[in-house]
Amino acid sequence: MAEELNVIGNGAPAKPVEKKSFWATILIFLSLIGPGLITGNFGNDAGGITTYSVCGADFGLGMIWMVLPVTVILLLYQEMSGRLGAVTGKGLSDLIRENFGIRIAFYLMIGKFLAGIANTTAEFGGIAASMELFGVNKYISVPLMAILVWLLTIKANYRKLEKIFFIGIAFFACYIVAGLLSPIDWHEVAKQALTPSFRMDSQYLMLLVALIGTTIAPWMVFYHQSAVVEKGISIAEFRYFRWELPFVGISVGVVIFFIIVTCSPLYSQGIRIETAQQAAMALVPLAGVYAKDLFAIGLLIASLGAAMILPISTAFSVCEIFGWESGVNKKFMEAPQFYGMFTIQIILGAAIILIPGIPLIQVMILSQTINGLLLPFVLVIMLILINKKKLMGEYANGPIVNFVAVAATIAITASVVILIYSSVFGS
Repeated sequence: MAEELNVIGNGAPAKPVEKKSFWATILIFLSLIGPGLITGNFGNDAGGITTYSVCGADFGLGMIWMVLPVTVILLLYQEMSGRLGAVTGKGLSDLIRENFGIRIAFYLMIGKFLAGIANTTAEFGGIAASMELFGVNKYISVPLMAILVWLLTIKANYRKLEKIFFIGIAFFACYIVAGLLSPIDWHEVAKQALTPSFRMDSQYLMLLVALIGTTIAPWMVFYHQSAVVEKGISIAEFRYFRWELPFVGISVGVVIFFIIVTCSPLYSQGIRIETAQQAAMALVPLAGVYAKDLFAIGLLIASLGAAMILPISTAFSVCEIFGWESGVNKKFMEAPQFYGMFTIQIILGAAIILIPGIPLIQVMILSQTINGLLLPFVLVIMLILINKKKLMGEYANGPIVNFVAVAATIAITASVVILIYSSVFGS
């Protein structure tokens, strides 16, 4: 584009943006950073950490090559969802209702709400598992953390929540340190990372779809766009906002990489795991007790953060569909449906995980697989919306971005179809 323009909701240009000094530009960038980093990093939630751990334990370094492509695809769709929000000033659910009708929007929201319950349950499963590693029973930790999550969200506005999330992101470095403590053949890691491999058995395909579904989950697309709108980012500021993407890619990709690498020695030792908690315990003889503690801390912080973000995302989506007031910047009585939807998910997620004998790993893997199954529908809808000239004006996708986005969507859809076929007809 020859010059940056302010754009109103229908894509019509307004006045040119003034040139900024270097330090003014840096300050603008720092004021805008947040939605991408928070969405991307807390996509590495309890279900995600469990999925990455099982990938490493079940297939060693056989899935490490997937880290780069899924991270690139995450950044591609973050850029598009952010651009949609900046141009239109509306969340994705709003746009779906307006452009596809209330029926399609309603059915999609049913699927997203069910996935939201499963995902929130998985987060409390992660909280329970991590606290048990420190000797705290889930019947104590889960209710206390549920109350903490609820109070933080109800009492804090977006700016305060953003600061809390930034502090949480710093704790993901625990996985890097845990990986460095583990007995890793880094030459083999580099080789496997650059050598794509593929298997047709159902377990591999299930984990492949789960890995995609947890890295680029449907809730992330909805939350990211809503966060851009909530923060008031306009298209005039969007070029600065794009600078966040490299930081997102590095922080997200490195964490996924190190979790898989950290758990890969379990494969060579013939140790099978079903939970991130088991992964942490299994690391003790290989990497020492500190690796276990670091793994547990990372799991707890990831689960707490996602236990706030995931219900918020679902509440945003449902309220946008019905035209209800929404947003964490509003008080409870200003947006009762929004906070009511958030509260229901917290209560159900915590209650389900407190059921005696609940299989945590099945809940977590199931939640990520549901994400993978919903994802193609969400991505196709986003592609249609962002290519509407009437909606996006000159900010619609160009041919190169469209080619990459369509190819990625086809690949993701194909992996889901292969999973379903393999599940129905066997390996």
